[in-house]
Amino acid sequence: MSHLLYWPGRIFFYPVGNTSAICLTEELPPEHKADVLILGCGDPRHILYTAYADASITNEPRKLDVTCCDTDAAVLARNTLLFTLLADEGAEDRLSSIWNIFYHMFLDEGSLSLLIEQCRKLVPLAESLNSWREGPYAHVVAMCSSDTLSEIGRFWKLWFGTSNFNAKQAKRFKENFQSGIKNVRKRCEDGVVMTSMRSAGPLAPVALFAASEHFKRFWMTGVTDDGSPDTKPANNPNPTFAFSLFGDEFAVHYGTDPISGFHLAEALASSGLELTNKTASVIPKVVQAVRQQFSTWCKAVIRRVQNSSASSASLVVRMYAGEALAFCQALRAVNASAAHAPIFTAPWRRSVVQLDDTLYSRSAPSPAPTSFNVIETSNLLDHLGLQNLLTVTIPLLSDSPSSTLYTEALLPVGDSPAQGILDQVCGDLSTISLLLGVVPSAYISRFTTRSNTAETMMQGLTGSSVNQYHERLAWKHINFGHPSNSLYEPELSFSETQLARKLFDIYLKMFSDEDLSKRMAIMSFDKSKAQRMIQSSGLIHYSRRSFALLLAHIKTKIHCDWNKVISDLEALILQDRTLITGSNFYQETACQLYLAGFRLPWFSPAHVREVRSEEDPPIFRAWNTVPEVVTVVLVIPRHVIAKVQSDLSDVGTPILQCEIRVDFKHNAFACISGSFGKLEVSGEGENKTAVVVEDRAGINGTSPLIVSFPVLSTTLIYTSGGTVGLAVRSTLGTAGLTQKLGLEMTLFKALLADERYAHVLAKAPTTSNGTISSERSLEPPKSDAKRQGRPIHAEMDKSNMQVQSLTAHVDIVDPAGEASLTSGCAVTVEQLSPNKAKLHVDQYEHVISFPFPVDTANAKLRIARKSKYVEVVAPMTLTLNVKRESKIAGNFRTAFDCGVPTLWSMHRVSLDRCPTFKFPKSRNAFNWLRPHLGLSFSQRERASRERGALPGSMPDTFVSLKDSLHCLLVSAAGLEGPRQAEFALWNPDEDEFYATILVTDIRLDLGSHTVVADSWIIPGSSDIRNKLRIAQVLSIKTDAYESEAWRHLLPLFIERCRTWKHKPSCEYLVQDSVPLYPGAGSDPKKVPWCSCGMGIGTDVLKERYGSTSAKYATRAAISPLFSVSYMDKVGLNMDDPAEPLSTGCVACGKGDVPLSACARCKKVKYCSKDCQVKDWKLHKKNCVSA
Repeated sequence: MSHLLYWPGRIFFYPVGNTSAICLTEELPPEHKADVLILGCGDPRHILYTAYADASITNEPRKLDVTCCDTDAAVLARNTLLFTLLADEGAEDRLSSIWNIFYHMFLDEGSLSLLIEQCRKLVPLAESLNSWREGPYAHVVAMCSSDTLSEIGRFWKLWFGTSNFNAKQAKRFKENFQSGIKNVRKRCEDGVVMTSMRSAGPLAPVALFAASEHFKRFWMTGVTDDGSPDTKPANNPNPTFAFSLFGDEFAVHYGTDPISGFHLAEALASSGLELTNKTASVIPKVVQAVRQQFSTWCKAVIRRVQNSSASSASLVVRMYAGEALAFCQALRAVNASAAHAPIFTAPWRRSVVQLDDTLYSRSAPSPAPTSFNVIETSNLLDHLGLQNLLTVTIPLLSDSPSSTLYTEALLPVGDSPAQGILDQVCGDLSTISLLLGVVPSAYISRFTTRSNTAETMMQGLTGSSVNQYHERLAWKHINFGHPSNSLYEPELSFSETQLARKLFDIYLKMFSDEDLSKRMAIMSFDKSKAQRMIQSSGLIHYSRRSFALLLAHIKTKIHCDWNKVISDLEALILQDRTLITGSNFYQETACQLYLAGFRLPWFSPAHVREVRSEEDPPIFRAWNTVPEVVTVVLVIPRHVIAKVQSDLSDVGTPILQCEIRVDFKHNAFACISGSFGKLEVSGEGENKTAVVVEDRAGINGTSPLIVSFPVLSTTLIYTSGGTVGLAVRSTLGTAGLTQKLGLEMTLFKALLADERYAHVLAKAPTTSNGTISSERSLEPPKSDAKRQGRPIHAEMDKSNMQVQSLTAHVDIVDPAGEASLTSGCAVTVEQLSPNKAKLHVDQYEHVISFPFPVDTANAKLRIARKSKYVEVVAPMTLTLNVKRESKIAGNFRTAFDCGVPTLWSMHRVSLDRCPTFKFPKSRNAFNWLRPHLGLSFSQRERASRERGALPGSMPDTFVSLKDSLHCLLVSAAGLEGPRQAEFALWNPDEDEFYATILVTDIRLDLGSHTVVADSWIIPGSSDIRNKLRIAQVLSIKTDAYESEAWRHLLPLFIERCRTWKHKPSCEYLVQDSVPLYPGAGSDPKKVPWCSCGMGIGTDVLKERYGSTSAKYATRAAISPLFSVSYMDKVGLNMDDPAEPLSTGCVACGKGDVPLSACARCKKVKYCSKDCQVKDWKLHKKNCVSA
């Protein structure tokens, strides 16, 4: 496995989620089937919510095929139990008991009876894959492997077994259960637990007390209290909380709170709570809302799965129990040949991945998905490392513009949460994205429609030292906009020297924990910060196999002489003195590069034969043929482990590694596999094999510890007289173990030749000698795709830290173009969009697609008239250094996917699934919407608004656009007086209105923790406007740059909430453009959105605005655009929630324009006399002479 091996001292059980549910299909057009992969799936809240919130354009729901992977089969056993309960007849009548079973730690008699009866039905179905397939639930839940079904069934048996306890057993079971709960309660009773506060989104500040109080009540009673007088007494321990990967010891995580996975804002938005409110009266309302959400979501699932067959069910959930990295490698290997290393199902397991052939084989009649257009990874990057995660998931991401890979972080690392995100990338974000082939969508667009205000507010309330900070990134293919069925092959080239240096820089960052100077720097911090840094410094994720697999993935994306790259890289690694243990891991680095398919200049089968002949090591004398890579197995006696077991567990999860030592040579190996059990060895020489009989009791059992690792055979030849040992990696957090283990931190060692403890095998030991799934080398995929011209060449800057420019080589093959070029005509290049340019050679034109935005205005042209080619060297504009820009229309990207518009950085919403709310009339109520909208501006942007535009300065169009959105949302919500529902976008430069916007509701976009204006957009031409029955319109002034941005943005606001199909005659397809008529911003009669949605669902407008509005209106979902936290500093002073409004015109909200203060009070400012007159009726009540 590519991840390091942690000592399994303490494993927590996560029965329910700790972040609120999201809609998994929010990036997919409604026409597309959803093939979803959820890694580290946890509870099924995302699936339930998606079944409810997913948009549909027909009467039939979208087909959802969801593959769930979790390392803890107890989680999957609970999830499968839930789906089977929902698939049974009469499930709607039992939803209250189903809630109890899934979320309560103590059950009433009726709920416990339902649980036991369901287990009674499920246990026999889990006997084999055949029995499951023939059972009543196979059309809803599929099992990816027999091991998964066996493990899930084991927990069903344990739960069912509690019903047969005698009185003594039942008493002991309950006492142990209560003791475990009591230990958690002690840990948290004096603190404020903010776990579920983030689930309130923009209402997080008012949820603080309620969230903390509910958490304490839940851990006190074991149930959620909705205040119902009919609540039945719950005194029975819930078996589904009692057993887990940790065994029968209570292991539920201390942050568990059932309400965390739901949307608390729905209960709080209209509550009228004050910011300082500390009453518990709101808790029953929150619980009622949460239970209602669960019920509603479950009913959506019931409609999908009941009375359906395997072919007709619109929801299929597939379960896999095992480690995420291994599962992804196995999925990729389904249609590939096997290689050297077996894929073990999970750390501390020797069973190998064996997927069900009826689902995962080339001959499967109805194959399960092995590529996905949605990959959700939860917060696995906190536990596995971002690069480990991306390396195995990107190859599984289907080749579609809408395909999205989500990563989440909860544990902040580095100096700040924002910096921690960048540190995880291990290099410049633009360059790493080019190498990987995916990029965070918000990095390109410079905005996100998903709000992170809850995290910002939590950080503000607790200070900078936050224990958690939730950040969610959506990654997309960098070849966005190139149809998946085209002949375009997205390939880049680098110079070998520059690429080797860049890969070496990544190497240093991936293994920065081995940098002694960084360790010493931590000790210079103040005590509080040093403790935090010491704790985070122990979160190490990468082995040399991680690096080798990353390089193998990059090799599939980058065109160059890879033999030279590896040769140069190897030289840099050998010369390195930054990493104090880098030389110790050199042999493992070489081994893993070889296993990943790279050719080492000095290593070959002939080299092995030559060295063996020269050295004649005793360890290989019985071997006829010695392979290039062998496996070393070490058996550590149980009594050795027993002496240090408690010390290791007290440290937490120290990292284990193997070492080979001889004389002064010290080779370390971190890519090791471990398990507890008995090693059965047979055969000799290269035919020697070993099978592990696993002890499932693990560290609590009595069996020896067995570890193994791959090694180059030449390494063993040179060190065959030495020892092999198991050691604890030295980190700041494990320093205390040196007193017991010594400076070398060795747990056990033996001579390599001592076959009592050490064995050298041709293949790694597993639990079976049969056929196994194996990892494969990540060779470039064979493809029939033709490269159009030469690959885009990336040139690094002088520091070799980031890509400076992209060069496109265009061969002029058109006869007329050749003639023009050789005749000496002018050659020019024109920017079409941020990442597209058009080359002009007289009348000849050629469109160039760059993978990232470039600046063609400052591009250099290399013109070879005799050789008949032109090279365009364009500076790359993508940077973390955000500054004011005037032209931002290109940030609102769209592409066609099989004829359907696809959005780049704007999630889709089902407006009818977004609840409305009413603001309370109380003046003391916390006006949560005001700071929420204010937080759409970064600190830089708020400062820009306050200063206003300087004469002659470049306009900041993003600020102007956010101002207009701010104005629209504030007015539509009635925050500054009577509610205003009618708006007109007006370009004063042309003295024309180009769009009318009618807002019918402000809704909660719960999954994204923000609000959305349920709006209708009507063309702004005068002949239409004059027919609308509108008494008063608020005109929003937009200059030429902002008008152009709006023309690109409005079609996106429409497309994101579409519930209708685009017509075959759709103007988008005819013009091959979204928006329509790009660059024609001066002509308002040319509407930038298509007519397909006009007049659909407009009955709500007829009575109020007349038939003209109903004929021309198209529904749209208008929401704030938020700054990206790792690009532009976000945050707000919570002491002044009105801060963002004070920086603009108090009447229309506009900022970044010259403002004039009220002459009398000097406290409010206006952008024009018209706004001041309009606002006087409201302002005169508060206007006091300064």
